[in-house]
Amino acid sequence: MKTRNIFSKLSIAIAFIAIAASAATWEVRRVRAAQPPDPDRTVGMIGVTRGQTVRLNIVNLAVAVDGQLPPDPCRAVLTFRSADGRPFTNSDGQPLRRAVELQAGQSAFLDLNGDLFAPPSTNADVAPTRLQLRPFVRVQWEPAANTGVPPDPCRATMEVFDNASGRTSLFAAGFIPPPDPERVSGQ
Repeated sequence: MKTRNIFSKLSIAIAFIAIAASAATWEVRRVRAAQPPDPDRTVGMIGVTRGQTVRLNIVNLAVAVDGQLPPDPCRAVLTFRSADGRPFTNSDGQPLRRAVELQAGQSAFLDLNGDLFAPPSTNADVAPTRLQLRPFVRVQWEPAANTGVPPDPCRATMEVFDNASGRTSLFAAGFIPPPDPERVSGQ
């Protein structure tokens, strides 16, 4: 009787360990699947027409807590890329970009006005010609501050709105990947 009881308890323990190991393996696979594959490929292409503006917003969500070190600034570069990966340029030929250093609670944005970049429609009976682009945000680490601890939380949103009414037609949030310590400031 004791032998049967020991085997019963042993088989329950083995089943429990197998279930726990399976759950842990599943959780590791799920966490790996949630990681963006490449910081440069976190947002797909979007289209804007004349009369629309695409706005790329970024905010540092860090909170200063009394008695602790002040939160790190969020350093990021905001740009828009064409379908072939090149940055858009303004009328002076300079890349349309904004480098920011945001303290806790601060935010910034970069606009691309479709009136300036989208091709004109050639026929009134046809839908407007769309300008395809990709919002691009790169969070940067300072080499001197590269301690292996990620900078405080930066979050980005992107919206497309109508120039005349200000009405938003597209909104996307949370597409900044975790900072990559291999990519330091200036890259």
